[in-house]
Amino acid sequence: MDKTKRMEIDLQREISFIVNTKVKDPRIGFVTITGVELSHDYSWLNVFVSIMGEKKKIYDSMKGLDQCKGFIKKNLNERIKLRSMPKINFVYDNSVDRGIRITKILEKLDRQR
Repeated sequence: MDKTKRMEIDLQREISFIVNTKVKDPRIGFVTITGVELSHDYSWLNVFVSIMGEKKKIYDSMKGLDQCKGFIKKNLNERIKLRSMPKINFVYDNSVDRGIRITKILEKLDRQR
């Protein structure tokens, strides 16, 4: 496992901890960090999130996460020592929603047989 991959695992674990225990923004609902993608030069970090709820709740949670980036970055810097902390970008991951939708379609087809 290369250094970047190990750092991605550590960053995902720590960001998940920070979002679920330290962030107190009421707009942020039930958020799951599904993955992270760190650039090779450590300048940016895409954080993929899955959010349960309707579109308004997802929108509000994404807006809340975007406005908490500084707080998350500060806490992350205290927990993981890096020369420079990467710029954090939150990206909505709809793969869970797609998976649920596909499962429902398959179940419906199975019942029709």
